[in-house]
Amino acid sequence: MMRPDSQDQSETPAGPGGLPVRNGEITIAYQPILRGAAIAVMGYFLFDLVTRLAFPVPTHPEVMLLAVLAGALSAIGVRAYLRSDRSAAQLEVAGSILCLSLFLNSNLQQTLYFSDENLLYSVLMMPIFAAILPSRRTISVAIMMCFASLVWLVQTNIPERMSDYFWIGQSGVAAGIAIALILRNAVLNSVKARLDAIRDRETAEILAAEARHLAECDALTRLPNRRSFFLELESRLARLRSHGEPFVLGLVDLDGFKPVNDTYGHAAGDEMLKSVARRLTGIAGDSAMPARLGGDEFALIAPAPCTRTETVLQLGHRIEARLSEPYDLGEYTCKGSGSVGLLVCDDPVLSTHDIMERADHALYFAKRALQGKAVLFNAALEHEMTASSQIDKALRRCDYAAEFTVKFQPQYDLVKAKIVGFEALARWESPELGTVSPDVFIPAAERAGLIRPLTQVLLSKALAEMARWPDDLMLSFNLSAHDLMSPQAMDSVLDTVTASGMTASRIEFEITETAMMSDFNQARHAINRISQAGHSVALDDFGVGYSSLQYLQQLPVSKLKIDRSFVSAMLTDSSSFKIVRTMLSLSQTLDLGCVIEGVETEAQMHILRTLGARHVQGYLIGAPMAAADVLPRLSEPTELRPSAPESLASERMRTALG
Repeated sequence: MMRPDSQDQSETPAGPGGLPVRNGEITIAYQPILRGAAIAVMGYFLFDLVTRLAFPVPTHPEVMLLAVLAGALSAIGVRAYLRSDRSAAQLEVAGSILCLSLFLNSNLQQTLYFSDENLLYSVLMMPIFAAILPSRRTISVAIMMCFASLVWLVQTNIPERMSDYFWIGQSGVAAGIAIALILRNAVLNSVKARLDAIRDRETAEILAAEARHLAECDALTRLPNRRSFFLELESRLARLRSHGEPFVLGLVDLDGFKPVNDTYGHAAGDEMLKSVARRLTGIAGDSAMPARLGGDEFALIAPAPCTRTETVLQLGHRIEARLSEPYDLGEYTCKGSGSVGLLVCDDPVLSTHDIMERADHALYFAKRALQGKAVLFNAALEHEMTASSQIDKALRRCDYAAEFTVKFQPQYDLVKAKIVGFEALARWESPELGTVSPDVFIPAAERAGLIRPLTQVLLSKALAEMARWPDDLMLSFNLSAHDLMSPQAMDSVLDTVTASGMTASRIEFEITETAMMSDFNQARHAINRISQAGHSVALDDFGVGYSSLQYLQQLPVSKLKIDRSFVSAMLTDSSSFKIVRTMLSLSQTLDLGCVIEGVETEAQMHILRTLGARHVQGYLIGAPMAAADVLPRLSEPTELRPSAPESLASERMRTALG
């Protein structure tokens, strides 16, 4: 290859131990790129020529035919010219001819037959020219020409859209510059590799080994990463199909990892993840493969010489026992646990997706019902997963406005001896599935990403009914974790309330502790917005989650709702009694309101009065009722009486937007 004659010969460092690379040499390295570009441009013009001959335009057809023919001939000439090695200056000229032919052809067509849709060609040419041209100066000139022509065409034909296309043009300029930098760096690396002969093979082998290691291992824990895990899973599945070798798949999710990060900092969280990796490696031994899938999610693939349930669960129990041991995080020591979903993979018909879906469902069940325990996928979970799939499909097809309703459960003030508000409870009567419990359809809507429109429908219905109530009644409405985590969802919720015309202070939003676990900072921002809009915020199911006092310290919470599980066990379990008493005392000390949920008997009510409770909710006050029954209920004398057993059994479906 010829050396450039008068081309800029400034040197670019080649790095430690390498030889300097001249800019002229970088430019010359573009010759193969230009040869390929010449073929592409030639093909474009020839295709355009045939098209114009077959479908001539009504005006000035000969002008465009000549322009396209000239462009094709210039591309053919450049291609022939580049068969021999050329200097950097000659390559600049050849590349400029190619780009200029495209530029003139495009602008001539826009001049003769302007179309705002074709303005995008002016933008697309910027990155194309940046990829073709071999030097910085020609790239700069070409991009500025494209931008100038775009501005001129817009100003001449559609000046009212100048603002839109100006920024589109800026995007094209940025893309062109980025492509030029990327391609130039790639060429620079190529030249370095050619010149640095002393590091040729050995360096390439070292870099390749490091790249494989980085591609296959998690940087923090040094475990195999998600990519390696799925490669191993495919390999095990192939052996199952060919040799009948079953294996066990385990998915592990840490319980309470987010509070560790929030409380002790990310360094402590990273140390906890490393500790989990070491423990899983110790459990796995040489025959199994632990992996980190991302975040606080891990996986384990192990051979299954015996597919008996007890044997497989022993592996899960070892995992849960090790993950429950204290974690030494340097300055801190904390407790933790991990939920485990297990699957015996012995069916060669199942795909990787099927296997992961089943193991993930076992993990979901463990997180939901048996946190910190191991669950083996079985026939019951298979049935549940199928039912869940049916619910997901029904949710996607259903008419929210027609099928979903809101029921209202009264909240009672013991001091005033009257009903002071109602909690809105979601209900679904599906034409396909019949009555579906909120405990089922709310999590399904969250998984399917449908909770936002569902929240809007239910909130709108609840507010419409509230408009008929006396002005001194409150409405309590539950928000899900997805509502809190989405600024757009919060906008919709607050806009819906504003549009209803209801006084903000009459509407209280309930938030569960678990709804704040995924991202406390985002949850805090959302709750601050709710409070600033004039609404009160109640912390629902208080006591059943992590009950971190930082929620009460850092959030504008105005009320606690003590979960029904403590109230139901209060008469027989002294611990539950003490918990209720302590939480009532805490709310009074912090000057917070407190609602006791699940009050169903006179005996429970008597104890709560003795403890100084004021607001209660439960079947003793009233079961969830249809909207049409609210006003008649308000006109009745207030009598505290337990609901009939059959009514209690049929109505005990907890709400749950969250």
